[in-house]
Amino acid sequence: MNNNFETISKVLPKREIYEMLAEETAELSQAALKCIRAEKLSLHPTDKSEEDAKANLEEEMNDVLFCIYALGFDKLPSKEELNNSQKMTRLLNRLKSIGVL
Repeated sequence: MNNNFETISKVLPKREIYEMLAEETAELSQAALKCIRAEKLSLHPTDKSEEDAKANLEEEMNDVLFCIYALGFDKLPSKEELNNSQKMTRLLNRLKSIGVL
C-alpha cells in the first residue's frame, strides 16, 4: 500500500509540516469561533449558515489531522481513551468544583 504521508514526510522538511500544522490549527480555531456566531451563541452575527460553519470546522479538523499524520503520529487516541484521560478528569473536577455537576 502506498503511504502518501511517508512520501510527504520525506519530501517536506519537518519544520514545514510543523508550520502547516500551526497554520491549520489557527484556521481550526477561527472555524470554531465562526460556529459560535453561526449558531447564534454570540451577539456578533455572521452571514454563514450553521451548516456551512460546521462543514468548514470539519474541513479544518481534517487538515489538522493531515498534518499530524504527516508528522508521523500514527496512533491517535480513541474516544474511549480520551474519556478516561487526565484532561477529562481535570475538566470533570473543575465542573464539580463550581457546582455544575
